[in-house]
Amino acid sequence: MRLFAHLSLAFLACCSGLLPLQAHAQDNPPAQETVQIAVSTDQVVIGTNFAGIDFVVFGVLENSDTLVRLERRYDIIVTMEGTTATMVMRQKKRRAGMWINADSLTFPSVPVYYALTSTGELRDITTRDTYRRLGLGLDNLLLRADTPDADKAAAFRAELVRLKERQNLYSEWTGKITYGAPTLFRAPFRLPANIPTGQYTITAYLFRDGVFLNQASTRLEIRKEHLAYTIVRTARRHSFWYGMAAVLLAILTGFAGRLLWRRD
Repeated sequence: MRLFAHLSLAFLACCSGLLPLQAHAQDNPPAQETVQIAVSTDQVVIGTNFAGIDFVVFGVLENSDTLVRLERRYDIIVTMEGTTATMVMRQKKRRAGMWINADSLTFPSVPVYYALTSTGELRDITTRDTYRRLGLGLDNLLLRADTPDADKAAAFRAELVRLKERQNLYSEWTGKITYGAPTLFRAPFRLPANIPTGQYTITAYLFRDGVFLNQASTRLEIRKEHLAYTIVRTARRHSFWYGMAAVLLAILTGFAGRLLWRRD
């Protein structure tokens, strides 16, 4: 009986000693996995001989689980999206031997550029509902048309996406994200020669076993740098002084012309 009593007391002492440890563990849950991204430059300058470039986004997984990482249960999707603009899609039909505009539809907010790259095929990463909720992929871009006719809007939307793909302005480059170290990755993009200028948003999405965990974003500016663009940019930013300079240049040109062509 005494031995049993001693064992009981020892067991209670051990349990009482474990309680603070358990409480401490509950107060400090494992850190959430996150993703961070960066670019080597926040500006891409387009010259007169610009023929397109390869652009790489670098990223890192933070607080990742080693076992999950080794089993390749993490997935990453990175998107690059430009500003939006109004776009009018026109349907042409042949009538009386001529092609004419038979119908049209306006999309008030269309991304001028959209590209996606990922660690694997999209169908293997997560569900359609998740893609729809996050607005990920060409099928889930928010392209609203100014018509209540859903069938018409869907047909014109599909043609809009196909047109952008033919212009190399919309793309899905799946399975191209690679790891250079256990937690470091690189996401490649191809910026075409006809890429529009403006501000771009680059966003990385992190998934584990198909569940969305975290996202991070950064910015990129694409601008032209040649004489014509410099003149246009100056005219927009400093319209008054540009106007004054234009008037002064016109006066000087007229005066020089009179000196050159005057008759003695």
